[in-house]
Amino acid sequence: MTPTSSYTSSGTGRRSQEFTPAAALRGFLEHSGRRAAELSPGYEHVWECVARVTGPGDGLQQGLVMAAAESYPARPTRPVLNAVAAAFELLRASLELRDGVQTAPGGATPSDLSPDSAATARSAPTDAAREADDALASDLALSGAYRMIATSHAPESRLLKLLDILDHASFHAAAGDRMAAEHARRAGAVSRQEVLDALRIGSAVPCFEAPLRAGAVLGGAPTAQVTALAQAGRALGVAHALAGELSACTGAEDDNAPARFLASGRRTVLGCLVESGPHGPAWRALRARCVQRAASPDDVAQARDLLSRSGADAAVARMVEIAVKRAWDAMTAGNLPASLTERLTGWAERELIR
Repeated sequence: MTPTSSYTSSGTGRRSQEFTPAAALRGFLEHSGRRAAELSPGYEHVWECVARVTGPGDGLQQGLVMAAAESYPARPTRPVLNAVAAAFELLRASLELRDGVQTAPGGATPSDLSPDSAATARSAPTDAAREADDALASDLALSGAYRMIATSHAPESRLLKLLDILDHASFHAAAGDRMAAEHARRAGAVSRQEVLDALRIGSAVPCFEAPLRAGAVLGGAPTAQVTALAQAGRALGVAHALAGELSACTGAEDDNAPARFLASGRRTVLGCLVESGPHGPAWRALRARCVQRAASPDDVAQARDLLSRSGADAAVARMVEIAVKRAWDAMTAGNLPASLTERLTGWAERELIR
């Protein structure tokens, strides 16, 4: 019998192996949207919020799952891989919706990790109703991630591990989000290490460590290699977040990113480095001004000048290189498949290191 799935084949009856994680995700969202429309237009709009954030995504998380799974010979059938990979895209969407304001990503998705590559930014909520819809959409995206894995037909022994990985990821994501919120509310200084901890716990664990672990589990990797890949994923996730700060402050991929970077209210490693030096008072005044009103071109120019004169941008660029090296060391020490090590480090060197 030809294996099919309502999410991977969208009811066409075509072989599900012809489809991708992106198609599985699209099928799930379309199915959910139709169900929501039968209940109320307002509820359908909430699912449109999920689709808006998930659809234009760069597919990085699904690419990480597939890269890890395809490096081992015991991987299950393609429909199972599709569903699990789609689940981690939904997790990413949940975190993005919860964050409320999207910032520019740190590096584009490499074509060898995902067939779909796009870098589009979602504008900030304009009113309380939009924020409420985004909060509800975030919860739905997370529950959808659990559903995708639970109904993936993965072998039972691996299914339990996958659900544990997803739970670990969502648990850490919530902790990191709470830490970032505390930092944003704090009137005094926030240390670089505190911001790094929030990035590692709230972003690197759910968006890099978790999908790589899930892919390795699906592929039947030895436990020691799953652990090594998790360590490498955390390092790559930190590098990605730091590269994202650099990309946002320079506007390398989005002309509007520097203004959002200044106005977001979130503490950054770049900002902490500037604040800890002689340019701290000027940076704090600029940040306070931009939180109160839209950042002007002069504000953006001043921010770039302060980042350069303080050496913060160069310091963060070095931190990205160190994190990528740490990931390579973890993969090498863990004796991971050479093809996977080369694939991940090659992507990081191309997309994260400037």
